[in-house]
Amino acid sequence: MFKKNMGKKARKKDDYNGVITSVEFKTAKAKTIHAVFLFVMLIISAVCIVPILWMLVSAFKDTKEFLQIPPSFFPEHFDISKLGRVWQDYNFPRLFGNTIYMAAGDIVFTIVVNGLAGYVLSRLKPRGSRLIFMLIVWTMLLPNNVSQVPLFMTFTDFPVIHANLSNTYWAMWLSAGANCYYILLFKSFFDSLSISYFEAAKVDGCSNIGMFFRIVIPLSLPIIAVIIIFQFNTAWGSFFWPYLLINDPNKVVLGQKLFSMKSNTPVDEYMCAMIFVIIPPAILYAIFQKQIMGGINIGGVKG
Repeated sequence: MFKKNMGKKARKKDDYNGVITSVEFKTAKAKTIHAVFLFVMLIISAVCIVPILWMLVSAFKDTKEFLQIPPSFFPEHFDISKLGRVWQDYNFPRLFGNTIYMAAGDIVFTIVVNGLAGYVLSRLKPRGSRLIFMLIVWTMLLPNNVSQVPLFMTFTDFPVIHANLSNTYWAMWLSAGANCYYILLFKSFFDSLSISYFEAAKVDGCSNIGMFFRIVIPLSLPIIAVIIIFQFNTAWGSFFWPYLLINDPNKVVLGQKLFSMKSNTPVDEYMCAMIFVIIPPAILYAIFQKQIMGGINIGGVKG
């Protein structure tokens, strides 16, 4: 009897998990709406997935197959060795190393600088913090085009020290350390931390910086993991600022290389290069998709 009652309660609870309950789903109207939405989602999924599948299989075609009419979806001959040739001929090991190095710096600046900013606004709250928080929110409303010229002038002639940051990754790192969205994410998460941790740390004589690194960082690993994933994907596809500031061939990143390959590279080799670029973010998303969706929920609910 107990199991039957629990089963009935579970079924009743499940009836209200979705927009359309199991009782409503028995009607013709609900079934029609469900079928329409399912059909629309299938079309959207196909629009998103089919181009990627076409690119993956087209990487093994030769140039003639790309130009033939009618076009073919699958290649006539699979040449796996083409991937190895493209990997070595276009020096992708160095490109991957440069991009990972730049992304690692972006992540460090993102966590430390934006995290400290969120910590100050959330817990320390010095005089004028409300005004600073308001200004940070206002900067999110500014179009990116407005800040591009001033930032370029700043990076080519950095104030006070008058240093030229061209051909370095410092420009990208400093930009990553001034991200309004990440500051809001950190602040929202830090607001949820219990004040008792900070009160106990003050009693033990811990400084404000010490509390950040010894208390806040260990307790904030979920949001830090989400921001690391977001920032890595951003840095992996970064193109605009590296294209403007990096001219040294030994420091070129993936976004620049793909752009330069587009005009003078056979189309089949270009497809292979695109495979190398999209696989790491795809693997990262497949492994950490729960954390990514959790970060979207944090930004949508608390932010």
